[in-house]
Amino acid sequence: MLKDFLMLAARSITHRKMRSWLTVIGVFIGITAVVALISIGLGLDQTIKQQVAGIFGVDTFVLVPKGSFGPQNHAGANTEEYALDLQYLKSIPGVKVAAAVRQRTGFVQGPTKGDGPSTQGFLPVMGLSPELMNEFESFTGKIEVQPGGRLFTEADEDVAILGADTSERLGAKVGDTILVAGDDKKELNLTVVGIMQPDDEGKSSDTNRGFSAGMNPGQGKDTIYVPYDTMNLLWGAGNDVLVTLVRTQPGDDVDEVADRAEKALRARGSEVSSITYSDISDAIGTMTSTVSAFLAGIAGIALLVGGVGVMNTMFTSVLERTKEIGVMKAVGARNSHILTIFLIESGLMGLVGGMVGTLLGLGLSLVASKFIGRFFGVHMAIVASPALILITLAGSFSLGAFAGLWPAWRASKLPVVDALRYE
Repeated sequence: MLKDFLMLAARSITHRKMRSWLTVIGVFIGITAVVALISIGLGLDQTIKQQVAGIFGVDTFVLVPKGSFGPQNHAGANTEEYALDLQYLKSIPGVKVAAAVRQRTGFVQGPTKGDGPSTQGFLPVMGLSPELMNEFESFTGKIEVQPGGRLFTEADEDVAILGADTSERLGAKVGDTILVAGDDKKELNLTVVGIMQPDDEGKSSDTNRGFSAGMNPGQGKDTIYVPYDTMNLLWGAGNDVLVTLVRTQPGDDVDEVADRAEKALRARGSEVSSITYSDISDAIGTMTSTVSAFLAGIAGIALLVGGVGVMNTMFTSVLERTKEIGVMKAVGARNSHILTIFLIESGLMGLVGGMVGTLLGLGLSLVASKFIGRFFGVHMAIVASPALILITLAGSFSLGAFAGLWPAWRASKLPVVDALRYE
């Protein structure tokens, strides 16, 4: 019997091709918008998580000022710096490697010149753990210095690496000595061992992008880099740490180690919060899901319009087929049979609209991905999961059936005598 109902509904749709296709257009426009937006949202979520996973991996977490990530823990918690005992952090069970970044503004004097006074002034001084440059390249990017220079080693202390602009301003080159003064008249003569590659030279823009973006928003052009321990000699124990990167021991659960480190450091007065890949992944998922749901809700207005179109078409169909309904009832069709036939008919129009809309929506998301990749340099994943397609098709059929429910109910309730004499 269901097969007969399907044939009757399909024959009615094909008999009124133009009107049926106009109705289907109203449905698939809404489905196209919803599918495209959901697919783009899922692709964006997946792309961001892949990028974050490539940086964090499965064994790394970050320590940031308490309250700077996620909900605020208490008023005034969102600070830019925090105190940290780096050696104590390294001794916490589960910690394999830890590297921190500090920054202060110090008085700097360039090398003495034979023909005049040396250049001097106040410049940012950033302390970097040597491990930062060889253990956490995924965070920092590949840090490169100009030919003839080198990066820090663990044995270095009275040395410095200059930003390209700082080198020119101070008139300093590799091998020269500069003076840096800290608190309480503490000062050190530091030997320049390297000069950062300028951003406009070759591939340096790409190789230094991670470091510049993540550790130094000013891109490091005017910064003097010194070993982390040198900062202790100039400004004392680290109460001005910007960020700390920690890699866990193989086999240890990174979330457990991160929680352990956070609790231990807070007990010693460090106002820090730990961030793992799972924390960022959850935050990204919440954000992209909210945005996708909001946009899909807006696109759903088009679906509402399409549903109204289906309802209007079904009312017209019932009116045109009133006498046919009377004949079917006269030969034994029940009210439930009439109801089912019209529900299937409206559901099929919704399903056809869903099929076309799904294909167009996925195609539109593909075009959007290519556009983003071409103009923004980001390879965005395309998500066309079977679940998304099945849910969309089931939803479009349900939309059509629901829109046709009232006309179908009215058709099923038509009196036989009135229907047969209808002209």
